[in-house]
Amino acid sequence: MSVPYSDELNRLHGEIDHLTTVHRTAVSLARALTEYLADEPFRLADQLARLLEGELEPDDVPERNKP
Repeated sequence: MSVPYSDELNRLHGEIDHLTTVHRTAVSLARALTEYLADEPFRLADQLARLLEGELEPDDVPERNKP
């Protein structure tokens, strides 16, 4: 293999390694965020979205979440 092709191949391998690392880090962050949001904030946001989309009525929202 000639030097220019070898250099390009090495550069591409470096980019692939970098993208793989970024992807794995993003997956880890997504999992952490999902676990965090799976608690109360996510449940409340889901109720709000369902209420706004008409899937829930105000009477369906638990009394402790009302003003």
